[in-house]
Amino acid sequence: MVILALVVSFVSGLLLVPVTRSISIRIGKVSPPRPDRWHSKPTPLLGGVAIYASFIAAIALYAWVTRTWSEFPWGLLLGSSMMFVLGLYDDFKPLTPPAKLVGQIVAVMIVIYQGYTTSFFTPRLGDSLVAQLPNILLTSLWLVGITNAINLLDNMDGLAGGIAFIAAGFMSVLFWQAGSLHLLVVSLGLAGATLAFLVFNFPPAKIFMGDSGSMLLGFTLAVLAIARQPQASNLFAIMGVPTLLLLLPIMDTTLVTLTRLMRGQSPALGGRDHTSHRLIAFGLTERQAVLTLYTIALVSGLAALAVENLDYALSLFIIPVLILALSLATAYLGRMKVVTPSDGAHPSGAIARLMIELTYRRRLLEIMFDFVLIGVVYYVSFLVYSRFTMPAEMLELYLGSLPIAYTGAYLSFIMTGVYRGLWRYVGVDDLLRYFRATVGVVALETPIVIFTYRQQFPLEVMLLFGVFLFLGLAASRSSFRILDRAYGQATTGEQQRVLIYGAGDSGEIAARWLMMNPELGLRAVGYLDDDPLKAGRLIHGIPVYGGVDQIDDIIRRRRIDGVLLTADGKNKNELVLACAKHDCWIKTVRLEIVNLE
Repeated sequence: MVILALVVSFVSGLLLVPVTRSISIRIGKVSPPRPDRWHSKPTPLLGGVAIYASFIAAIALYAWVTRTWSEFPWGLLLGSSMMFVLGLYDDFKPLTPPAKLVGQIVAVMIVIYQGYTTSFFTPRLGDSLVAQLPNILLTSLWLVGITNAINLLDNMDGLAGGIAFIAAGFMSVLFWQAGSLHLLVVSLGLAGATLAFLVFNFPPAKIFMGDSGSMLLGFTLAVLAIARQPQASNLFAIMGVPTLLLLLPIMDTTLVTLTRLMRGQSPALGGRDHTSHRLIAFGLTERQAVLTLYTIALVSGLAALAVENLDYALSLFIIPVLILALSLATAYLGRMKVVTPSDGAHPSGAIARLMIELTYRRRLLEIMFDFVLIGVVYYVSFLVYSRFTMPAEMLELYLGSLPIAYTGAYLSFIMTGVYRGLWRYVGVDDLLRYFRATVGVVALETPIVIFTYRQQFPLEVMLLFGVFLFLGLAASRSSFRILDRAYGQATTGEQQRVLIYGAGDSGEIAARWLMMNPELGLRAVGYLDDDPLKAGRLIHGIPVYGGVDQIDDIIRRRRIDGVLLTADGKNKNELVLACAKHDCWIKTVRLEIVNLE
């Protein structure tokens, strides 16, 4: 019978979205093209009305058919309705950020009054006033934060609707497993209404949801995420699962907030600097960017199901690893140059200067990343040693010795200069530094754990910790170079195919320069070199085809647009004649030191 909510909301949504689209056009409620949005023509804006109407209609019909009016979470739906009305008012008459925040807090207080709060602090503090006050504060931050995160995520056709549908679908699975019938009906009703809207909103969009839709979806999903009763009583199940279900909007909001503060811009303003826009800059099409973000949402949703259904030991591993991986991808995308309406802004404010000081000079974000990395690899060392069972005594030993692991790791990192390097330019010297750092960690910590725990601490764990820590440092720091390579390959459609003449040191530097600067529009597809011993070899994955005597055949078969002559190339005259014959340009690559006059 619960499937009735999904079917009714979907069918009614398919009928109502075209109606609201027609009404939006008739009353002139359309969104014109703007610098901070992706659409190129005026688009109707009131899709949120259709989402809300089909959502409520499905729940009301189910309650009427099953005669369960008194059992439904009407407090939750009242708060969602208030958020919808607030967003709808903002669509017609834009509210100031403080006014919108006040309205959101009122809706939050309604659902909190109805008993929808997280129990994050309860296991440690007990069900008392001492625990309820921080629970209420955390709930308020969660509901307001997720509501605005989905609102900010509504920046590209099909994005917010698709992510909301995926989150609602996974929540439905969790409610079904827990036997929460009426919350299941609510999540299915929301999923069906959102899917129907997505039919008309997937790129190219015929209608937008507006603030009425994004705030409704964000708020309802946030409440549903904390309304579920976790199967396990551990802290990771209480807040970890909701975080995973809505990880993508959380990461996107974090990225936008940090990068705008560092540029001296307000996080509340619109802009083309979201994760979706950065994926476009990375070389994806609009649809590819949206589908990529759908995939991330699916992966994080599957991780949430795994945490809910697996034991505590594995849940402690899954969440941090996924967050580390997404943090690396987010940090890389944060470096990409994107066009924003406020490009003229500069980091002149005190907050912007502080952010730059902490993130770039003091390496705060890098240190925070390593905090999670050290904890994860140390935990994995215990997990592997105990053959993935992690008995209670091992978990207690891990928690007790974790401060030693952190202290030794940070001391070794600082002494060996781990925080002096730039991730984009990681090389062999850096890998050697990471190796020395991990050796230092093991050397510092082994005597301490032997003295502290005597024979109770297995020394094999320290050896595993050293190995995993080195792999973690090398993989995380090399990720930017790997993504740079992928970025260069993703933009090959706009690049000219070039040969590099000279497969020596100068030619290797030229190839690396092209890989790291795809905006030059040049892609090295091969080397020319007269040394027969180099023919058939690879340099950075680029083949050495042969010498100048084969230039005619190589240019014709490889569809070469140009040739770069490096200091390693000698037969310049023959090369110039061959390029002229094939209408192929030739340029010189020069790295030189010149006196300043």
